Amino acid sequence: MTDLPQVVTPPRLNRRASHFKSLSLKLYRITILVLIICLIRDYFVRQRVQGNAPIQLQEVQKLLPDADSLKVDHSARMGLFVLDKNQKPIGYAIRTSPVSDDIIGYCGPSDTLIVFNSQRDGIVGISIRSSGDTTSHVNDVRQNQYWMNLWKEYGWQKIADLDLQSGEIEGVSGATMTSMGIAHAITHRIRSSEQKIQADPPFLFRAKDATLISFCIGACLITFTRLKRIHWLRKMYKLIAMIYLGFWTGDLLAESLFAGWARYAVPWRTISGLVVLAAVAVLIPWTTRRNVYCQSICPHGTAQEFLGKIVPHRSKWKIRPDIKRALRWIPALLIGLILTILFLRIPIDLAELEAFDAYLLTSAGIASIVIAVVGLIASLFVPQAYCHYGCPTGAIFEFVRSHGRADHFSRSDLVGGLFLILALIFNQYADQLQQLLLN
Repeated sequence: MTDLPQVVTPPRLNRRASHFKSLSLKLYRITILVLIICLIRDYFVRQRVQGNAPIQLQEVQKLLPDADSLKVDHSARMGLFVLDKNQKPIGYAIRTSPVSDDIIGYCGPSDTLIVFNSQRDGIVGISIRSSGDTTSHVNDVRQNQYWMNLWKEYGWQKIADLDLQSGEIEGVSGATMTSMGIAHAITHRIRSSEQKIQADPPFLFRAKDATLISFCIGACLITFTRLKRIHWLRKMYKLIAMIYLGFWTGDLLAESLFAGWARYAVPWRTISGLVVLAAVAVLIPWTTRRNVYCQSICPHGTAQEFLGKIVPHRSKWKIRPDIKRALRWIPALLIGLILTILFLRIPIDLAELEAFDAYLLTSAGIASIVIAVVGLIASLFVPQAYCHYGCPTGAIFEFVRSHGRADHFSRSDLVGGLFLILALIFNQYADQLQQLLLN
C-alpha cells in the first residue's frame, strides 16, 4: 500500500485559526465577568425597587389589562416598566413602600400601587396594596371612587410639583388622615426619585485621583517599555506604591470594593482615579497578556516579593504537584463563597475574606490581619504564596488575562461558566434560598 499524501495546512491559516480562537476566548471571559456583574446589579436593584412585597403582574393587570410582563427600571425612579405581549412599554408602575413607610396616616403607613401610562404624563389608576392603618378607614378610601379617580388627572411631574398644603387634593370624609397620608406618601415617593435623579454629584478630579492615574501610567511604562530593564527603578516604584496605596490611602482593589460597585454604581464622578485603577487592572491583562496590577502595583504582592528574597532559594519549600493543584482551588472557592454571601445577604464583611484591609491598621479586622500575616509568612518559603493560592481578586484578573495564540479553553474557563450559572440561579431564587436557610 502506498502512503496517502499528507495535507499541509498553510501557516497563514494556522495563524488565523489561533488568532480566532484567542479572540473567542477573550470575548468569552470578559462576557462571563460582565454578565455576573449585571446579574448582581439586577438582583439588588430589584430588591430596592420591589422590597419585601414585590408588585405582582396580576395587580397591574387590574389597572392595565394589556400588561403581560414587568421589567425593573434601573434608574433612580425605581419603578417597573409594564410591557405588553410584544414586549413594548405600555405603562410604568411604582409602589410607595418602602420609600414612604415613615409617612403615617391615622395609625400606620399604606403601601399604594401607582400605575402611569408609558409616558408617565398621566396615571392609569392607583390601588392600596396593604396598610397599617385602621381597616374601616382604608376601606372608606378604597370605596371612594371620586378620590381614587382624582389621581388620573395627574402625571409624574405634576405630582412632584403638587402642593398638598394648598388643598388641591382633599381628604376622604371620615378617613381624612388615612387618605391624606396616602396622598403624602405618593408625592413623597415621586419627589424622592426626582431628588435622586437631580442629585448626581459633580465630576470631581482631585490630587488623589491624579496620583492613582500616575501609578497606572508608571506601571504600564515599567511593564511595556525599556524601563523594565532598570531593576532599581522597578523596585523603587513598587516600594512607593506599597507605602502610598497600602499604608497611606488604602486604595486597594478588593472583592468588597467590586461587590459594592456591582450592587450600587461605579462612582466615576467622585473617585475617578480608583475607577481608572480598576479598569487598568482588568483591561490591560485582557488586551496585552500582562497583569500590571498584580505584578507592579498591588502592595501585598510587593510585600511578598520583598520578603521572599530574605530566605535563600535552597531553603524554599517544594510543593508536590497534586497539592499545588488542590491549593489553586482556594481562590475559586472564595469567589463562590463571595457570590453566596452577596446574593443571600449573609451578614459577613467581604473585606474579612482578603488580606488587603490589613494595611489600614487603624480599622483592619482581625480576619484580614490574620490572612495577611499568614500570607506574608508563607511567602518566605513559597514565592508569592498568597497571590497564587489565596487571592480571589487576583484570580479574577488572571481569569480575564489573554495568553495569545497559545490560549486554550482551560479549567478556569469552565469554572467561570459555572460561576455564571450559579449567579443566574441566585438571581432568580436567592429569596427562596434565603427563606430555606432561615427556616
